[in-house]
Amino acid sequence: MVLAAPLVERLRVIKVALEDSMGTKVAGTQAILAENLTIDDNSEVIERKGPGKFLGYAEPSVFGPGLGVCSFSTELRCSGSAGMEAGLAILLQACKFAKSSEVYTVNSNHASDKAISIDAWEDGIKKGLAGAVSNITIHGETGNRILCDFEFNGIWQTPSDEAVPAFTPSATLPLMLKGATFTLDTEAIKIASFSLNMNSNVISRLDAAADSGIAYAMITDFAPILTLQVEADKVAGYDYFAKKSASTEVVVQLVADDGTDKVTIDIPKYQYRVLKSGERDGIAVYDLEGQCNNSSGTADDAVKLTAAAVV
Repeated sequence: MVLAAPLVERLRVIKVALEDSMGTKVAGTQAILAENLTIDDNSEVIERKGPGKFLGYAEPSVFGPGLGVCSFSTELRCSGSAGMEAGLAILLQACKFAKSSEVYTVNSNHASDKAISIDAWEDGIKKGLAGAVSNITIHGETGNRILCDFEFNGIWQTPSDEAVPAFTPSATLPLMLKGATFTLDTEAIKIASFSLNMNSNVISRLDAAADSGIAYAMITDFAPILTLQVEADKVAGYDYFAKKSASTEVVVQLVADDGTDKVTIDIPKYQYRVLKSGERDGIAVYDLEGQCNNSSGTADDAVKLTAAAVV
């Protein structure tokens, strides 16, 4: 055996594709501009430590369902033509957001779920997942990029040697948390940061007939939480405390644009849960946490993202 030269960590490429049938691997075709990319086998180790004459391991372990995990961050971007960036549009659908034109809304109907295949190359080693879905956290600090964090769970694919392919992600610039419009309960509140975590419950749908033991990964629930750092105010200005104690639900909207396109994040009913005092550069702030409720018992709209042209 001749050892290869050292592999360079920076030389990494990831491509994804929506699957026609959840769990059936397809080739990744859409390049993703990903940061902090990792992809690894996450199968459970099943030890076989029965009684014997000696302490320690006597028999080889076996492995449970063939699960893999791929995590990375990518920028919130638009397409340049009144839509969501192509790769992000695919990723959102695998986070249980149903796509209708350029509107992405949380979805409770499993029949509308999507899963993706992932191919990732690490300087000549190809790794992959099939039937993959993920939680998503969208976050940003004022003056900086708005980012989306993912942790995809799916069916682990056997690694192989393959040269890093051509890589041409879309070239639009990221949306920034500046020049944006943010309203909380119709008030133009000043924020230093936000984080919207869908807190999705990602599980493996087990299948004894599948070689991996997994049919595909799926999301069985989510509990979206929005955290904000807002400037503190007097009660007469805005009474956060009364809103919290009364379990009041308020409308939240964030609109960010790149001069050509925009993304609007709508939360129809935001309920304050935690309100903590703090400071930022000598300014009093509140670290606010709240849950994102559906607007009614018949609506599936706790969180909605809309991409459109700037008018």
